Amino acid sequence: MAPSGNAWNQPVKLAAEQRLKVFQTDWDKWLRGDVRVKKDGEVTVRDIENHHLVLFGDPGSNTIIAQVLGQLPLTWTKEQITLGGQSFAAADHLPVLIYPNPLNPKKYVVLNSGHSFGESAFKGTNALLFPRLGDFAVLKLTGEVALHGLFDERWNPLRGLGQVPIRIAPACDFDDTD
Repeated sequence: MAPSGNAWNQPVKLAAEQRLKVFQTDWDKWLRGDVRVKKDGEVTVRDIENHHLVLFGDPGSNTIIAQVLGQLPLTWTKEQITLGGQSFAAADHLPVLIYPNPLNPKKYVVLNSGHSFGESAFKGTNALLFPRLGDFAVLKLTGEVALHGLFDERWNPLRGLGQVPIRIAPACDFDDTD
C-alpha cells in the first residue's frame, strides 16, 4: 500500500517510496508480473480479509500504518523509532518488519519491504533468493542496516541478534556493485 498522506519525515518518505519502486521494478523484470499497488486510502475491508498488507511510508503518510502501529512490536513517533530494545532517530531511519496483521491475524502486515536481495541475486541461482534481514530491521537512509533480527514463537524480538553489521541491495543500497 503506497503512502498518500503527509509524511512525518520527508527523507524517510522518499526512502520508503524508493523501496516500493525498486520492489515493483524488480518484480516486473525478474518475476514477470505486476505488484498490485493501492494507495492507503483505497484499502477495503475485503482487501484486509483476503490479502497480506505490504505497507510503505510512515504513520503520517500511510493511514493503515497509523491504524495498526499501536499493536506492532515497535514504537514509532516523529522523533524516534524503538524496536528490539534499541532506539533510533526517526528522521533518518526506516523500520522494516513482518508481523501478524492486527486487523486480521490470519494474514500478515509487512512494513517498508518487498524482497531484501538485489539484482545480483536475481541474476544468479534461485538459491540466492532468500530474505536477508530476518523478521525485522531498522535501516539507515544511507543503506546500512542499524538493527536486524528475528521474532520468537510469541512474536517478541529475540535478544542478542542484529549485532553483525550487514548491507542489503538494492532496496536500501541502490548501488548493486557488490
